[in-house]
Amino acid sequence: MIIDAHCHIWEEELMSEELRKIILDICARKDFDPSQLFNATVERLIREMDEAGIDKTVIVGIDYGFLFRGKVPYKGYNDYVANLIQEYPDRLIGLAGIDPRRGKEGIQELDRCMNELGMRGVKLWPQTGFFPDDYSYYPFYERAQELGAIILCHTGAPPPGTYLKYCHPVNLDKVAIDFPDLKIIMAHVGNPWISEALSVATKNFNIYFDISGWEGQFKFAPVALMQTLAQAKLGCGIKKVLFGSDWPLFTPIVSLKEWVEGIKKLKLPPPLKLMGLPELNKEEKEMILGENAANIYNI
Repeated sequence: MIIDAHCHIWEEELMSEELRKIILDICARKDFDPSQLFNATVERLIREMDEAGIDKTVIVGIDYGFLFRGKVPYKGYNDYVANLIQEYPDRLIGLAGIDPRRGKEGIQELDRCMNELGMRGVKLWPQTGFFPDDYSYYPFYERAQELGAIILCHTGAPPPGTYLKYCHPVNLDKVAIDFPDLKIIMAHVGNPWISEALSVATKNFNIYFDISGWEGQFKFAPVALMQTLAQAKLGCGIKKVLFGSDWPLFTPIVSLKEWVEGIKKLKLPPPLKLMGLPELNKEEKEMILGENAANIYNI
């Protein structure tokens, strides 16, 4: 089974001008075709999943309301995601977007999303201005732990117009310790704080990470990707690594099919062999591509 553990979905007509600007800024910085990033419909996603051989995809809501204006409020975005997972129950898994700064309202929304909408957890977007380990959010994490909600938290460099300092992987260390039954996934291996992310995942049994957003390294700097995976094998273990795409944000670099096939064909470059880093075998690649996520989400 192949599972994409990190994917976005939206329709261009639902985006405000502020959110459109984020996409345009990403395109300008990377010289991308904006049409690929704006066209993030479920129909396109399912088609590209089929082409890539992806069985299931985790789609996420985002609560950006403390920093950006949007056409759809955060609860409406969660409803949008819920409708899609109900339309494709065998293909899509949903995570709600809830900012923990919403306090009791956020906890109520977490209950609604988990108990009524069929969500499996929450996506946190700290780059809008909060440190995830703030004590005031502990009631939110306590309820998430009680409900068995998975936490997927952005770590590493965020998009233009958002704040980097809130996105360090170490900000999740205390949360993992204080809520040992709460499963936490660090998005993007905390890039550029990769060593720190690997350390956090190694010392905390309930922290994992996904490799979404690493399509650029795969295409242009494959040694960096392979070194990160080999170091993970030596440290936290391959069981902590999840395949993810951050779809559609990196499709101008590689397609979903190319990304999946690339993981299957990864080989340790000679310089890394000289460093004594280990090769990944077929079984470990299969763990990354889907088995690890299946275990986390009890699929």
